[in-house]
Amino acid sequence: MEMNKQSRGQFLKTLGLSSKALMAFYCIGAVSACSTEENSVTPTNPNNGNTSNTSTGLTGTTTGASIDYTIDLKNASYSKLATVGEFVIIGDTLVANANGIYIAVSKACTHQGTTLSFRKAEGDLWCSSHRSEFKTDGTVKKAPATDALKTFKTTFDGTANTLKVS
Repeated sequence: MEMNKQSRGQFLKTLGLSSKALMAFYCIGAVSACSTEENSVTPTNPNNGNTSNTSTGLTGTTTGASIDYTIDLKNASYSKLATVGEFVIIGDTLVANANGIYIAVSKACTHQGTTLSFRKAEGDLWCSSHRSEFKTDGTVKKAPATDALKTFKTTFDGTANTLKVS
């Protein structure tokens, strides 16, 4: 029995797919898989990161060079921050409850810009793309990243149950 050999491109054409179509499908899937942010909270007011609607639980500027905002921790979008180890992405920042201390750092890994995650068990910040790790003070714990993250001041008001990031 003799088998007919086909190139990969010929095989795909028999399926009705061009190699370009398959590559486009693969690339779109890879991009969307790498950019999933399940802990991301998007401000509802798209005025260049400026929010002013207190019903969203967020007021202030969340993106750009002048980050300065206040989070209402009673709001459902942010109430999980009361739990140690939880984090949210707000604008250009990652805010986490790191063992009862609130931290805020730039959300993008300094290696190639991938959105970071906070790892409760390790108590650090982690990049899923190339496995860079950062301490909660923003310093590099493990390469390939070599530059520290930008950190922001956090001020918790227990009476109002708000967190200011600046």
